[in-house]
Amino acid sequence: MHKLARLGIYAATLTMAMSPATAREIAAAEGGTTVVLDGDLRRCDFSLVTIAAMVPRPPLGTGSALIHASGSRAVAEVHVAIPNQPGTHYDVGLIQEPRPSSATCGPGDPGTAFTGMDTDAAGNGTVTIQDTIRSGTTGVWVFVERPSPISQNPAEFYTSEFVAPV
Repeated sequence: MHKLARLGIYAATLTMAMSPATAREIAAAEGGTTVVLDGDLRRCDFSLVTIAAMVPRPPLGTGSALIHASGSRAVAEVHVAIPNQPGTHYDVGLIQEPRPSSATCGPGDPGTAFTGMDTDAAGNGTVTIQDTIRSGTTGVWVFVERPSPISQNPAEFYTSEFVAPV
């Protein structure tokens, strides 16, 4: 009886330890794409901004997004670890591509979705963002930014390394 109880405890512990990784693997197996978030500033058409924006300090965080299509919706599960900014609010955007270089991609613009994310005491944050896929959309990308109180440029930013197909 004691062996059975210990086996149950070990199985429960193993299940709890594997759950987050297993959930991501299942989503990836169902057609999801894992995209690394880099400290690059991008325009709405996903082109790289080559003139560096003035930021108070370089980004010290890491992040990734698991992006997939669910029916007629694009879904991104965004994870960040920014240990130098615990308890901080970030804006998260999901941008559909292609879009003309003249198009804007702020809150309320077609082909965009936005939400907020707050990091915990260790600087970790997770949020799921989704939007209805527009006709002609071939992919989406994600950005995470911390607004600056003194500039229109973000104080800190992370963007998708590539446009993920949907």
